[in-house]
Amino acid sequence: MNVAMTVKRRAALAVAAVAAATAMIGATPAHADSLCNVNQNTWVRNAPNGAVLYTIPAGGGFRLLWTEASGWSYGHGNSRPNGYIPAGHLYGCH
Repeated sequence: MNVAMTVKRRAALAVAAVAAATAMIGATPAHADSLCNVNQNTWVRNAPNGAVLYTIPAGGGFRLLWTEASGWSYGHGNSRPNGYIPAGHLYGCH
């Protein structure tokens, strides 16, 4: 095996590893199981930009399970079904 080919293979593997790690960032919980509040009346949806399930009033609580790279957060209001809200509506997560 020639040296140039070995260097190219190592470079290709490094690029693939970085790409795989970057892809996993969006799937990994950003603030797994945090309690947050919403900064305005917020619709909880069944999917990003999907049908509205219910509304959390401004200042209400939201149990954040994860945030996706698309800017949507997944979780639920107090004893309510899980759904998606815009991540920008959250504050005070702990």
